[in-house]
Amino acid sequence: MDSSSVPLVSVCTITYNHENFIRRAIEGVVSQQCDFKFEMVIGEDGSKDRTKEIIEEYAAKYPDIIVPLYAEKNMGAKANAVNALMHCRGKYIAFLEGDDYWTDPNKLQMQFNFLEANPDFTICFTRVEVKDEDGQDATDPYPVLTKDEFSIEDIVSAEKVFIPTPTLFFRNILPKPLPEFYVKAMSGDIAMHLLLSDKGKIKCLPGKTGVYREHPGGITKTEKAKKEFFFELFRLYERANEYFEYRHNALMRPRLLQMSKIKLIFGSKDLKGLEKIKYVMQNASDYFKYSDRKNIKEVFYFTALLFFPSLLKLKK
Repeated sequence: MDSSSVPLVSVCTITYNHENFIRRAIEGVVSQQCDFKFEMVIGEDGSKDRTKEIIEEYAAKYPDIIVPLYAEKNMGAKANAVNALMHCRGKYIAFLEGDDYWTDPNKLQMQFNFLEANPDFTICFTRVEVKDEDGQDATDPYPVLTKDEFSIEDIVSAEKVFIPTPTLFFRNILPKPLPEFYVKAMSGDIAMHLLLSDKGKIKCLPGKTGVYREHPGGITKTEKAKKEFFFELFRLYERANEYFEYRHNALMRPRLLQMSKIKLIFGSKDLKGLEKIKYVMQNASDYFKYSDRKNIKEVFYFTALLFFPSLLKLKK
C-alpha cells in the first residue's frame, strides 16, 4: 500500500440509533481543516432507525474519509468500539461517539501538532460544552480542573472521569489484541485512559472543541446500576493492576482499599440480618486483601461501622 494513502489520524466513531445526531457528528469531522490525511472509521451497530442510510450517504460523498463498518447484528457498545479501534490505521486516534460532535474546525490539527511536538505525552484533550438531546445547555458532568498536565496517578485517584470522550486524542499505541481489562470493562473510558497513561503524560489543551450530549437514561442513573458499575470498576482496577504487572501497585493498592471499603458499606446498606452477614463475608476478602491487617483499630472500627453503627453514634 502507498504510504501516502495511509491517514495520519483516524477518527473512531461508534453509533447506534443516532439518526437525529449522526449527521452533525460526521459534518464536524469532514469539515476539519488539516494539512494531513485523516479518516473517519464509523462502527454502525445494526441500528433500527436511519443511521445506516445517513452514513451510506456520507460514505458516497466522502469516500476518501468515511470508512463505514456495518454490523450484521447488534454487538453492543464495547464490542463495537473494539472492532472500530482495530480498524483505525492512523498514527493517532481521535474518539467521537455518534451523538456528540465537534465545533472547532481546527481541533484535529491542534491536537496533532501538540503530540507531534511532545513525544512524552500520549493523550491530549480539551474541555467541552454539554447539551441535552434537544440541544439545550445541560449540567457538566466533568470536574473542574486545577491544572493542565496529568499522569496515570491522576487517572487512578480521580473520583470522576475528567477527560471528555468527544475530545480524546491519543497515540495509536494500542496493543493488538486489546487487553482483557479493557474488553471486559463496563467503563471503556477509564480503561482506555489507564492503558494510555501507562505510556506517557496527558495534556489538557485550551478552549472547548466539541459538544458532549448528556442523556437522561444513562447507564449509572439507577441505584442498582450505580452499584453494579462501582463493583465492575473495582474489578477493572484489579485487572489493570495485574495487566501492568503491578508496576503501579503503589497507586492501585490505596485506591482498591478505598473502593473495597465503599463496596462493603454501599453494597450492604440495605441488607439486614443473615443476608447482610452473608454479603459481608463474601466481600470482606477484598478489604483484607488490600488493608494492613496489623491495623487492628481500623478493622474493629470498620466492623462496627458495618454491623453496629449505633455504637459509633453513642461514642460520638
